[in-house]
Amino acid sequence: MSVVSDADKSKRIQQTFDEFNESWLVYWNAYIDLQNQLYESLKAARDVTWLGATDSAKMSEINAAQRQLFSTMPRRLDYVPLGQINRSMDYALGKVNELLAALFSEKEKCKRLETAIDILTEKANRTKQELQTEK
Repeated sequence: MSVVSDADKSKRIQQTFDEFNESWLVYWNAYIDLQNQLYESLKAARDVTWLGATDSAKMSEINAAQRQLFSTMPRRLDYVPLGQINRSMDYALGKVNELLAALFSEKEKCKRLETAIDILTEKANRTKQELQTEK
């Protein structure tokens, strides 16, 4: 039987949190890269939808629909300084469980995003083919 001292436990927990912080930075960088790319592809797709406007009324209709969609778009995160921190292990465990639930949900939404990308890619390729046959 090995005896683990409180100092050893504390050191192990601190190391675990240090490793978590490093992984959080990797996640954050990937998140920002994806967010920036999504904004770029959204802008490009938005421009293509405007090409479908055959007259001023259609352009106005497309613009109104896009304005409505953009009004529901989440804003980029603003930094909020940490408030009161509860440092109990029970609180920490609850926060880790919240994180795991959020990450599971995020992974499911990424799957939906992949499906949506596949559909949009297919439609963009079809549109490209149609435009090329018109030349």
